[in-house]
Amino acid sequence: MRTLVLGVGNPILSDDGVGIHAARLLKEMRLPGVDVEELAASGLELLDLVLGYDKVIIIDAIQTKGGTPGETRVLAEKDFERAVHGSSPHGINIATALALGRRIVPERMPKEVIFFAVEAEDLVDVNERLTARVEAALPEIVRKVEDEIKRT
Repeated sequence: MRTLVLGVGNPILSDDGVGIHAARLLKEMRLPGVDVEELAASGLELLDLVLGYDKVIIIDAIQTKGGTPGETRVLAEKDFERAVHGSSPHGINIATALALGRRIVPERMPKEVIFFAVEAEDLVDVNERLTARVEAALPEIVRKVEDEIKRT
């Protein structure tokens, strides 16, 4: 089974870079049979990376009303079917890109896509560092992703 872990975000917008930071830690672990990539954009660029994999794990920041910074939610692709927010200002959002790929090249799309959505505290300040609570959650995020990989 071919597995890809994809850290998504902007590493210079504080907590928006949590996916990138987590991906870098996972890459250092050299997990067998797992490719780890970073994506500073979203949308159609995502399709180039996920094609041909059986399973894709995406790590990205989210911000919800009343969420606790550093909290991780595990979401499936179907959880985004009715999403209206989250579009990238540079193109289409991740959910739309995946849906487009499933229509255009369904045979090359991953059978399973799992999102590890990490609650962000700050998504606007230009800063290469994560906020303290999100940074403190990194080991747990990495462990959860590693557990998901082992589950396969």
